[in-house]
Amino acid sequence: MAAFALALFLFLLALVLHVIWWRWRLPRHHTAALLLVFAVPPLLAAGLWLAEVCRFGLTWTDLPGIALFYAAATGCYLITYAGVEETSPSLVIIRALEQAGAKGCTREELSPCITEERFILPRLAALRRDGLVVAAGDGARLTPAGLRLARLATRLARFFNLHEGA
Repeated sequence: MAAFALALFLFLLALVLHVIWWRWRLPRHHTAALLLVFAVPPLLAAGLWLAEVCRFGLTWTDLPGIALFYAAATGCYLITYAGVEETSPSLVIIRALEQAGAKGCTREELSPCITEERFILPRLAALRRDGLVVAAGDGARLTPAGLRLARLATRLARFFNLHEGA
């Protein structure tokens, strides 16, 4: 129970740090800042534990479970955060349908909700800000980091048998 409590505490501490930092000032590089915020609590706890300053009543056998819980909770949170950080096209459609009530919406009524200014440009700006794309002529191209991320996403999609438009 102590291992779970510590893992949960570390995760909640990272969440609190995230909220405080974002309320104080939005970081320039969101992704790097989020990785830092979620890396600090377990690293500090590990340092305290290794220095025998505070063992939290735990043994070496508790560490894999703590690490797995923390990594899973952090991964789920970061995926969810990425989904709400920018306006989601699905959420815009759902809200439009909710406002339309029982009569619903036609494709023509929905199309003004989904615009390049609302969805494409902010995402390209975020990718530029995070160093994943750079301007190239009238468009953009992947940086080496962006290429690595694109390859990882492609491998994951293949692994889960996901196809574009599926």
